[in-house]
Amino acid sequence: MHRESDVDPAIEQPEVDLGGQMRPHGTELSVMLAIGGLSTLAIAGYAIYRFVSGDWVNGAINSVIFSAIAITLLLTRNERWQVTAMLLFGIVITLSCMASSLLIGSNGLLWAYLVFWINTFLLLHPAALALNATAILVLGSQSRLFATTLEQVSWITVAIMITAFGIYYASLMRRQRRLLRRLATHDPLTGIGNRRLMQHRLEQVVAQARTDQRHCTLVVLDLDHFKQINDAHGHEAGDQTLCRFARQLEDSMREGDELYRMGGEEFVMLLRDMSLDAARKAVPRLHERLSGCVQGPDGPIHFSAGAATHREGESWSRWLARADQALYEAKRSGRNSLIVAE
Repeated sequence: MHRESDVDPAIEQPEVDLGGQMRPHGTELSVMLAIGGLSTLAIAGYAIYRFVSGDWVNGAINSVIFSAIAITLLLTRNERWQVTAMLLFGIVITLSCMASSLLIGSNGLLWAYLVFWINTFLLLHPAALALNATAILVLGSQSRLFATTLEQVSWITVAIMITAFGIYYASLMRRQRRLLRRLATHDPLTGIGNRRLMQHRLEQVVAQARTDQRHCTLVVLDLDHFKQINDAHGHEAGDQTLCRFARQLEDSMREGDELYRMGGEEFVMLLRDMSLDAARKAVPRLHERLSGCVQGPDGPIHFSAGAATHREGESWSRWLARADQALYEAKRSGRNSLIVAE
């Protein structure tokens, strides 16, 4: 089973939400909207000035740029198109910068520095590097845009440095964001999902169940007599027991199933595509196989569990409450047992 803890947070990855869907981070999206909005106003002003001055060619070019940027901003209103919109935005501003420099002259080169920084901040590194390198090669090769060779070399050098430092800074920022996101959604002791991530996933499952009619089962587990381990051997021994137990649970789950720590010695398993009939057969076998398989300081660790299959129209909190009630009944029945809620 794939675990998020196996992923190196330093690796460049697309931003994802809690549901695992690729999307731009809110910071990048806000920057794009702010810069794009200001740019459209400025370019619209330039276009009007060009037309009033009788410069119809450059006025038409500014109008095309204005329209292209406006379209990319409108695309961000649909979450499914946000990643594409950001890439198109980078392409549009890069091409616009190149066109302005080639048609207007050296004044357009000043905008290139801003474009290079925006690309490194908004886009994934390969896309930013490709766009910036293209602009540097095209504009840097135009000797007529520079008064001297030294000025030409200086511009190319500064452009390369801005791109390099921009990518480096963006890497640090995104790495820190991934670390913070992981701290917010994962249990720091066991590395599995925490209650916040669990609630998000259950809300997704309930929403999807309205359309795809897929059945999912929740299993709430609680280690029996766990407090005795902490009292007799200390919290470090208890923490080690929890970690071993969590690893054993993960290793026993199917691809697509998920595990969360509710707090203390209580865990929740989300078993996807498991109907009530399937749960009546599979979950007891799971309990029989796992209860007692982890060794604690004083011997095998047993647990009680309650399971509940999602009902049509049921909220995630009610679904969890039914599984939790089944756990309570299992503990009342003498512990080291399992009850599947009807």
